[in-house]
Amino acid sequence: MNDIKTQILLILKEYSDVDLTQLSAEDSFASIGIDSLSLVEIIFDLEEHFDITIPPEADFAAQGFSLQSLDEIVHLVTSLCQQKS
Repeated sequence: MNDIKTQILLILKEYSDVDLTQLSAEDSFASIGIDSLSLVEIIFDLEEHFDITIPPEADFAAQGFSLQSLDEIVHLVTSLCQQKS
């Protein structure tokens, strides 16, 4: 999972000026300056990078997932990558 987290951090780095090494797992994306438009772009980048399809928000919210923090997005991407295998 750390490898996935590292790769996600590299993608997030393109969208935030904050030192992401200081980012805690619970920090919201809004708190580091990532707005909803940037989050959509990040989702596209994650889908392309990991060769996954992130479902619409309503679908993954019903499964208990969210994309509001690093921890949540790492959990979602990890789950989707495992399902793909």
